Amino acid sequence: MPICVNQHGACQTISIGELFDRAVEISDQIHTLSTDVLNEFNQRLIQGKHLNLSIVNSCHTSSIMTPQNKEDALNTSREHLLNLAVVILRSWRDPLQYAISRFSDNTITSSILIKSMKIAKQMKQLAKGLSKISEQVTQQSGAVQQTLQWVQPLSEDGGSIMLHLYNLLHCFRRDTNKIDSYLKLLKCRFTQQSNC
Repeated sequence: MPICVNQHGACQTISIGELFDRAVEISDQIHTLSTDVLNEFNQRLIQGKHLNLSIVNSCHTSSIMTPQNKEDALNTSREHLLNLAVVILRSWRDPLQYAISRFSDNTITSSILIKSMKIAKQMKQLAKGLSKISEQVTQQSGAVQQTLQWVQPLSEDGGSIMLHLYNLLHCFRRDTNKIDSYLKLLKCRFTQQSNC
């Protein structure tokens, strides 16, 4: 069932397949940029420093019960998989803003800052797209209720800030991969392709 989007006074219908095409394109870009940011952060700020990366904590999104593999994802309902993508995406709003504020304090990270700001902009676009998809799929707005709280670190020590940022970027990359994978699988399932 296509939805009507008002664009410059005209009504343009957008199918669920087109909505997923756009969402997957944006999630791909976010995941690629998150990988670039993590790699650049590692090369510029972590390599060569004697930081104990083994003490990196788990991700703040680890409590979200997600499918462990593709088979589990295939056995997860479409609505629940979409809900997981939305919850994970929403859970990164505050941590990403924290990272951006840290990157803006350091001239070494100007390239990382630019990429992170682009990610934040794309995440807003993706959130809007997923909201439209959720409304169409569940026939109700506001279906997603769960949101995870993230606690900003209290420590101001340079080394611990670097470790915390590294952990955030590592977790963010992991989670953008999940979102991207879920959206590709959902697109396949909603457009009724044969080999999802």
